Amino acid sequence: MKKEKSNRIRGSWYTVNIKAYENQTKQHYIDALRSLIDKDPLVKIQGNRHISIEGFDYISDKNDFKMIVLRLCAYDIMDPEAFFDIRKKQQVMVNLSPDIVSNKRSGELYFVPDVHRLMILKSSKISLNQVIKYLRTGFDMVGREDEFDVNVEVSSELIDTIEHSYMIYSLEASLSYSNHDPSSNFVKFFDDEMNDTGAEKAEIKLKSGKGKSLKSKKDGLISAILHLVKSNGFAKARIKKTEESSPVTIETKDYPEIVHLEGKQDNLLSAIQKHLIKTYGSK
Repeated sequence: MKKEKSNRIRGSWYTVNIKAYENQTKQHYIDALRSLIDKDPLVKIQGNRHISIEGFDYISDKNDFKMIVLRLCAYDIMDPEAFFDIRKKQQVMVNLSPDIVSNKRSGELYFVPDVHRLMILKSSKISLNQVIKYLRTGFDMVGREDEFDVNVEVSSELIDTIEHSYMIYSLEASLSYSNHDPSSNFVKFFDDEMNDTGAEKAEIKLKSGKGKSLKSKKDGLISAILHLVKSNGFAKARIKKTEESSPVTIETKDYPEIVHLEGKQDNLLSAIQKHLIKTYGSK
């Protein structure tokens, strides 16, 4: 008997936080994504590699925007003077249409404006780093420079590892305040104080004395820094995980949060939206 093919989807996903420094409203985020769609900036990634928009979908329910699906394509723009005739042993000029590109790869971004986050498949043909560069550069190119901070959500396990290490020799962090993400106690106080100062970024460096460790306590300064870094920046720490282990330097940029979602194929958008709202929506 032929086995019926499953229509369930399983995947590992990255999450990206797009945070406005001002006017932190749902409509502002929708307008920002529309700016990218309407102006379709050609973003150079590296060498001849570029990214632009291949397509998009607005997902709404009774005029309420739920999601924007953005399909990006990465490709090489060919240089007509970069061809070589191996038989004649000479450089040749090829008459190419500027619309003809090569090595095209596609990837989809699923953006939920209610929580200003998007998700991208870990197995996407367009890498996470390329997506981050596209968003940061793209916003600048459409006249929205210095409006948004774009960060990858950092692994919760890594944050916990740093916070509870046997020794923390140093901690460096670059972060900004959140867009009213769920928080409490000193984390909320620290976040609110950063916001109230009007600073867009904070650069923090903590270093212990020789042979000593920084003190990490529950609901303390180090905990607050790391929990804000998770969604709003990056950190580098020199730690000793256990008494027996050797000191190591770790950077949060190397440890993105990976979320595993599973569901029926026709329910993918709903699964993404529910996960993001549940994780980052107001508590």
